[in-house]
Amino acid sequence: MTDFDVVVVGAGRAGTAAAYRLAQENVDVALVDRARQPGMKNVTGGVLYGEVLADLVPEFPEEAPLGRHVVEHNVQMLHDDASIGVSYRDPAIREEPNYTVQLGEFDRWFVRKAEEQGATFVPETTVRGVEQREGHAVVATDRDGGDITCNAVVGADGVNTTVGRTTGIRDPVQPENVGLSVKQVIELDRKTIDERFNLRSGEGTAYIFAGFPEGAPSVGYFIYTFESTISVGAVGNMATLQTYGDQGYDGQGTPLYDLLTRFKELDAVRPLVRGGVAQEYQGILVPEFGYDDLPNRHEGRVCLVGDAAGLVLNKGFTFRGLDFGVESGIRAAEAAMQCRKRGNWNAFGERYDALLGDSYVMDELRQHSRLPSFLENERLYEAYPAVARETLKQTFSSEGDASGLTWKHALTALRRQDVGVRDLLADGWRAFRSV
Repeated sequence: MTDFDVVVVGAGRAGTAAAYRLAQENVDVALVDRARQPGMKNVTGGVLYGEVLADLVPEFPEEAPLGRHVVEHNVQMLHDDASIGVSYRDPAIREEPNYTVQLGEFDRWFVRKAEEQGATFVPETTVRGVEQREGHAVVATDRDGGDITCNAVVGADGVNTTVGRTTGIRDPVQPENVGLSVKQVIELDRKTIDERFNLRSGEGTAYIFAGFPEGAPSVGYFIYTFESTISVGAVGNMATLQTYGDQGYDGQGTPLYDLLTRFKELDAVRPLVRGGVAQEYQGILVPEFGYDDLPNRHEGRVCLVGDAAGLVLNKGFTFRGLDFGVESGIRAAEAAMQCRKRGNWNAFGERYDALLGDSYVMDELRQHSRLPSFLENERLYEAYPAVARETLKQTFSSEGDASGLTWKHALTALRRQDVGVRDLLADGWRAFRSV
């Protein structure tokens, strides 16, 4: 006899969603985490696209420790101290349950909800490995006599997943498939945030920036608003940081925290962060896979969900991952319920993969399968921002050349950046195919 039907390793959104859904159906489930309390080791924060969570926990908008209700998105392309951007605010999306969240607080709430459903939370427990044996699986932990037997294991233990590596499902992550994210949590009073970002009480906004330093692909920045803080951060692909680290940016190298400091000093950013007091400095690794190079995510009685399965999508203008984790956790729970009903757990991983394959998560990743390679195009971060800046300068500056038409200014700027019409058409076609 096993200790539990299912052991979930990792109490983030993906793992807790799996445990919550299983406990709803009276499946005996343990949620194992190395921290003393949920969320202690989670420094992530961002925008939670909450529709899938609202289907699972309808009361979450009223009960969960959320930041602000996101009503506006801003995308800014940088070139030196100039910025060119698009702001999107639409009453049509105002009622969608999308919120900024600091996930340390959120995870504590979510695990409590899973416990209320009947899940067993096992804190301060580090998983050393997972072994599949005849008729069951064994989760080895650092507790005295701490091996836990079960019928199936859900690995929700992040980008460096122990479950994935010790079962042979995942190889060690490579630099090109992982990003480093660093951020500062900056204290500002509520009134200042409302006025500075043109928000009403409780409303929030999300900013995404790219193009700094010039020509550096896969490096971006974000600003998210909370009640009385803002989070300001940078994300950089590890392979990019290594490559450009050898060359250096302006001879200063590429530590990401240095880029974040310099980013905050830009003319387009300084007015948004001025006067704030830094409360925290945090860093975390995030997966960066395209659909075509997603890692394996199952074998026998074991499956991987969320970041452990590489289920994150960088669209360039927004990041999707928090909701992908919740959805993948739910699909893992559904696979476990099917196996329990049939009395056969050997195909748990395959059932999970089939259910995930029919989900909106894989639809999104498939649809944007060409996007990661497109976003590596250096012209997007150097030549095109320079062209846009020069063209707009001619358009709006009183010193602009009034004798020329806008398209002529743009063509001249393209030539200065050594971008031919063929390059422009090819990049435009790739952009269309990517989205």
